[in-house]
Amino acid sequence: MPPTERTLQKVLEKAKRIWEEDRRPFCYLDFREYSPSYFRKITSLLAAKGDIIRYGRTKPQFWILASKGNESWHGGFSKTLLEILESLNWESLCVHDVRLKTYSRELCNIVFKGYPILLGHGFLMRRDGSISSRAIKWGKLKKRRTRAVFYTTGKIMIEVSCSCDPIPVDEMGLRYFIENLIDLRRKVLSILYRVIESASIPLEEYLEAPETWIVVQAHLNRDARPSEGLRLDRIPSITLIEFCRTLRLYYNRKLGKIRCEVVEHPRISLKEFFRRRGLI
Repeated sequence: MPPTERTLQKVLEKAKRIWEEDRRPFCYLDFREYSPSYFRKITSLLAAKGDIIRYGRTKPQFWILASKGNESWHGGFSKTLLEILESLNWESLCVHDVRLKTYSRELCNIVFKGYPILLGHGFLMRRDGSISSRAIKWGKLKKRRTRAVFYTTGKIMIEVSCSCDPIPVDEMGLRYFIENLIDLRRKVLSILYRVIESASIPLEEYLEAPETWIVVQAHLNRDARPSEGLRLDRIPSITLIEFCRTLRLYYNRKLGKIRCEVVEHPRISLKEFFRRRGLI
């Protein structure tokens, strides 16, 4: 049996309440009183009448009310979202998922030559043929992980993964970050001294100090915890790409926070990267 006019009106009224109270689109999950197949008939009729329009191409499918006179519900949603974001209590600027690069063909040759022994020290060969060191866990929550990756070309990549515990971009955060990189360098060299044939090789000269490493990627972010009642986790993430910078706005389910981040590829030394932010 097709939906009646009364049913269509009830759905429209509830959709309007969802918009006014939660400021978000609606989907079949908001209408448990109807089966998914029956709800599709309802939305098909309402869309054909011009009362609702699709919101994106998501699963489940979201809908918004169509324009009413001079008032655009879609535009109102965008404006309201910006107002919500401006009202949030944003946390301090942080950095995560940092990638640094340096070169040392001599050190990479030693790593590949001694790999059979390094296996026992947590070194692993990846699918692309590179060799990764054991990750160092650090930070109060021990959720940050830093490792060195060696390539046959002589390139060494340092991967700092800490999306769930980003590093504050301030004097204290910088200090702990540098100390972690120094610790990584020390541990890698210490292991290599134990496994190579001669301890007389000046390994310290083969691996420069961390402040000289080149920053090839850094995610700068600010997080905010949404107010109670906001359901921004259902809103699709936003990604804007402009030249070599990418801006993302999304809901981080693991942290339960809204994250606004800029992905940068500065290709400058770590010391210069922080100096430009007034931290050195």
